[in-house]
Amino acid sequence: MIPRFFVDELCEPGREVDLDGADARHANVVLRLRAGDPLIVVRDGTAWDATLTEVLASGARARIVSAREEAGGELPAAVTVMQALTKGAKFDFVVEKAVELGARIIVPVQCERSYAEAREHKLERWRRIARAAASQARRRYVPSVAEPIVWASALASWKSSPPPIVAYERAPAGSLEEALERACPAPNVAVAIGPEGGLTEAEVEAACSAGCALVSLGPTILRTETAALAMLAALAARCNWW
Repeated sequence: MIPRFFVDELCEPGREVDLDGADARHANVVLRLRAGDPLIVVRDGTAWDATLTEVLASGARARIVSAREEAGGELPAAVTVMQALTKGAKFDFVVEKAVELGARIIVPVQCERSYAEAREHKLERWRRIARAAASQARRRYVPSVAEPIVWASALASWKSSPPPIVAYERAPAGSLEEALERACPAPNVAVAIGPEGGLTEAEVEAACSAGCALVSLGPTILRTETAALAMLAALAARCNWW
């Protein structure tokens, strides 16, 4: 399989672009690539065939050959995952797997029962995880990890239609299917998941006031780090991406 890297520079045939430090080290130390080896670079949704021109311990460069025709790679809808902050390394897991399952934006949300904070070093780590997961999953975009925001503000900040789909253990059976039927034609979709201890009554009321669809994820109670992934999988299946 041809190695794949995201780049930030303008891509066009004949132009040389730099791989960032981590990608250059991976190409040099792990993959042991050398000048002349083929690779794929991706920027803003477009993949390009390229050839390595230089691989050093301090960096790597590649020359763009031509745009690459690729099918799939992205969910039909741009999905935002509003995920309550979690204890320990669980949020790392959510970021990695949500990116693999097609999320475009991940928003860390501070809830009343959240037991963690999104400090700057954590945001930097989550963004690195998102970039690596997008490359591994052969995505065409690097999903963004937004600055943390409180629950009510996260819901209020959503300006697209339909309103966010909120996982809620007391919602009626079949409510997820109904919400997905409304969401699948939309270009932008948001799913929201509460913390380990569940949403408070005030947070549920805020969701209702924002017009959110409260949905059941089945007869079992999922962990917070599982819920977003289950919703993404259901969305992928409902939109015929799978």
